[in-house]
Formats: sequence, structure tokens, C-alpha cells
Amino acid sequence: MVRAVDLFRKPQRPARKRRLSGRGGELALPCSALSAERARRTPTVLILDTDSLLSDSPIVSDHEGRMDLTRGFTIVGRAAIAAIVCLFAAFCVVLAVWLHSSYSSAVRRGEEQVVATAKIVAANAVWINSLARQTLDRMDNAFGSAIDPDDRDLSRRLNQATAALPTNATAYVIAADGTLIYSTDREGSPADILDQTYFRRLANGADAYTSAMTQMGNTGRRIFLSAARIERDHRFLGVAVLAFDIGMLRSIWDASPLGPGSTVSFFRRDGKLIARHPEPPDMVDLGNYVLFTNYMRKATSGTYLSTSPVDQVKRLVAYRIVERTPFVAIASADIGLILKPFWNDVAIALLVTALVSAATVAAGLKILSLARTDARHTAELAEALRTNQVLMREIHHRVKNNLQTVMGLIRLQGLKPETVQRLNDRILAMAAVHEQMYGFDQFDSVNARQLVPTLSRTLVGLHEQAVDLVFELDDIKIDAEKATPFTLLLNELLTNSMKYAFAGRKQALIRIRLLRQPDDTVLFELSDDGIGYDPAAARSGMGSRLIKALVAEMGGSFTIARVDGTVFTAQLALARALV
Repeated sequence: MVRAVDLFRKPQRPARKRRLSGRGGELALPCSALSAERARRTPTVLILDTDSLLSDSPIVSDHEGRMDLTRGFTIVGRAAIAAIVCLFAAFCVVLAVWLHSSYSSAVRRGEEQVVATAKIVAANAVWINSLARQTLDRMDNAFGSAIDPDDRDLSRRLNQATAALPTNATAYVIAADGTLIYSTDREGSPADILDQTYFRRLANGADAYTSAMTQMGNTGRRIFLSAARIERDHRFLGVAVLAFDIGMLRSIWDASPLGPGSTVSFFRRDGKLIARHPEPPDMVDLGNYVLFTNYMRKATSGTYLSTSPVDQVKRLVAYRIVERTPFVAIASADIGLILKPFWNDVAIALLVTALVSAATVAAGLKILSLARTDARHTAELAEALRTNQVLMREIHHRVKNNLQTVMGLIRLQGLKPETVQRLNDRILAMAAVHEQMYGFDQFDSVNARQLVPTLSRTLVGLHEQAVDLVFELDDIKIDAEKATPFTLLLNELLTNSMKYAFAGRKQALIRIRLLRQPDDTVLFELSDDGIGYDPAAARSGMGSRLIKALVAEMGGSFTIARVDGTVFTAQLALARALV
């Protein structure tokens, strides 16, 4: 609700006046009216002040238009670039997730392969250890109660005991004094297989011993030994020895899926190499290596990534401690071979990224080109809209000035002052509509909260009667086509009240209400606390007929009642409320 609302309006420069000669005297006219007179080519010479004519019409400079174009291009261009960057970032994220998945999958497959191969190596270690123990037990049993070199049947019994040995294994029996009693090796000699360390340990009471990788002196053959103590009645009689060729691991390596660069090997638990394929160039002792100092202390099996201390190749390694044996089974694969599928995916990703980058750049350039075109079209439309607004503002400004000119011309006609006043009031009401439109750039509608108080105060101010105005106005936009008849209706009602309602009074009250109804019509009520009205005069007067015509034009109906004065009530189809 608005009570005695004061609205802000654009300050207007007072129009510079010129004198127009005519019958009955001189008339002060605004410059726009003089322009209209000059257009009709009257004999009178007039001067047009274009500054005052356009003073109420803000103009947007070409520089501002160019700024709008640049601003529009910047917004659209940045939005396009941001969209492209977001899409490319999303693509990169998807690509990164895919590559991470590919890497994890490759490593997982490699781990599965080396772990499976390590299990196979461990199974072979169990088999070798079992074969050695059983063969050495049979060789021990072949001697009977004592070692007798003159026993002619000893060789046959020992041959039977070693018959199950594979071709890459040889058997020896060495007496306590180091004498070779039995051998299945036709190329070797006792010196070739005599290892003082293992022989001394067995002589000192050890039951069995497994040696690290060693090399036979005369043949260069690389072997590892599995030996057992032979004793009777707690007396050391000699040792039974099995020598296994380390080449026996080649068959395991050939059958593994690990490919080139992989290794399979046996280690003792103290870190010394027993057997390996491919064969190392030298003997290997990894007792101080992280596998034996860290990993094996934490778990009996596992995998880790490391650079081999033997050949400096980076491999994925799987180890497994073989229970109830001296062996640690190890299988390893070249990490480069394991990650080969991943690197293939990386190459594909780089190719796709290059193609996507090229497409992104091309799309970005195309979008920027479209953005420039769109910004240019937008600027052109904005300029056309600005021009239309300027033209509409100028039209309404000229119409208002022309109405003021008409008011001046009426005064020159020599009519009765009362008639001139009534006509001018009506013209002033129409001019108020155009002033509202060009003053607030409202060309399709007029705001009731701005129009009604302004016009009411202006019309009341033309009379000497002191009147308090009270307004109760909803936020309603009056359609441009209904604005003129509405202001004429308001003029007629206010004029009637000021002329007839307050005779002989020093103070008066007029209340104006404009309220939206549920059916989208508008309740218009104007009441005063005057003496009331004469129904006979209302039916026969010119103003009454004009009120009926104006209400009908606005698609409404009205009533006039005498309640503590005069109350005019109308239901009008004016417009919609502001959203």
C-alpha cells in the first residue's frame, strides 16, 4: 500500500520558450511545439532548440556499443573456452583413470604370473629335496653295517639305490679319509666334488648339508650338492653325495609364461644362490639383500619390485620359503615386459590425446568464431533496440509537447475560462501518460504507483482548495492502450470532486484505491468526504457521459454511492500485476 507516495522522476531541463504570434495575443510554446509549427510551414519563423528536445533521451555512444560488443564477446568466448577446458579436463581424467586401471591390471597380471611360477619352482624344490633325501637314505642302507671296500656286491646295491636319479644328477660315496668309494660321474674326480666345508660339517656331526652353487674345476660344470652323513654306532664312516646340474631349472624357465628377461632360482635361507636360470656369471650371495634382511622376516611368501643385484635388471619378484627344506624358491619377470600392455595403452592414449587435442583446438576456434558472430549480432540487436527506445522516447516526448501546444492554442480561441480549464485538464491527463512513458522507458505499460499519485497531485494543485490525498495502490502495470482512458477517468473524477464536493471548506480528503482482484480485474475506487452528488445532474452532465464512455472502453462497470461523501467504484480490466 502507498500513502501519499512521492515517486522519483527524471529531472527535466526546462524547455526554452519562443513567442508565437497569433490572434488574441502571444502564446509561450515549448520548442518541440515550435518544431511542429515550422514543419507545417506557417508564415511565422521559428527557432528549434534540439538540445531541449532530446534532453530527456539518454544516448548510448558508439564507444559504449563497441564496449558492449567486446563485453559480449568476452563472456561468450570465456564460456566457450571454459566449456572446452572442462570437456578436455574430463577427457584427461577419464584417460588417467583408464591408464591407471591399465597399469594396475598389468601389474596384477604380472604378480599372478610370477607368484604362479614361484609356486612351480617351490614344487620342484620339494621334489628335488625329497628325491635327494630318499636316494641318500637308500645309498646309506646299501652299505649294511659297515663300509667294506672289498664288498663286490656294493656297487650293484649302490647302482640300485641311485637308479631313480635324473640324468643331470650324479652320486658319490666318499670314505671318512676322503677316498672315493663310488661314483656315477665318468668325467669328474674326487677333487672336483670335494668341498671341505660340507665334508667337514658332516664329519663334525651334521646329518645333512645342501651346498651353494659351485663349479667343477676340470669340466666347468656348475652344480649344487646334497650330502648326508654315513655313520655306524655313532662313528663317522663317510658321506653320500648327490651333485645336481643347475641346468635342471631350464625346463621350468621354458615352461613359465614370464618371457625373456625372467629368472627362476633356488636360494638357501642364508642368501647364497643354489641354482638359477639363466645362469649368473659369478657366484651370488644375497645374505645382506633386502629379501633376506626384511621381506622374508615378515612373510614366508610375497612379491616386491626391485633391481636385481646380479644383472641390474628391474624385475617384479615373487619369493616363497619352501617349508621343511633348505630352499627359497624365487621367480622374477622383467618389469618392462610386464608393463608392455600398459605402455601400448599409453601409446594409444597419446595418439587419442593428440587427435582430441586437435579436435578441441579446431572446435575452440570454431566456437570462438561463432562467438564473435553471435556477439556482433547481439550488439546489432542491442543497437537496434536502443535506437527504437530513443525513437519511442522522442515520439512520446513530442506528443507531450504537442499536447501542451494544443493547450496553448485552446487558450487563444477566446473560450470561457471554465471550458478552457476543463479541456486543459483532460489534455494534461493525456500528456501525463506520455510523460510517464518516455520518462521511465515504459512503452508497453505504465506503473500505477508512479502515475496515479503524480497526476493526482498535479490536478489537485490546479485548484485553490487544500486537499489531503490518501493512496492505496497495488503494484499494477496499466496497459498502454488503457492508460489514456484511465487518466481521463481519474481527471474527471478529481475535477468533479474539487469543483462540487468541498464548497466553503478549508480542508478536504480524497482517497484513491487501486487494488487487484482475484479474477485479474482491478478495483478502482475514488471517494471524498464532500457534500455528495446530485443523481440528476450526474445523469445529464457532460462529465457523466464521458465517465460512462471511458469505463466502457476499459471493459468495466461502475457505481456511484453517497456514503459520507461520494464514493465512485469501478471494476476495470487494466493489466497484470508485476511479477
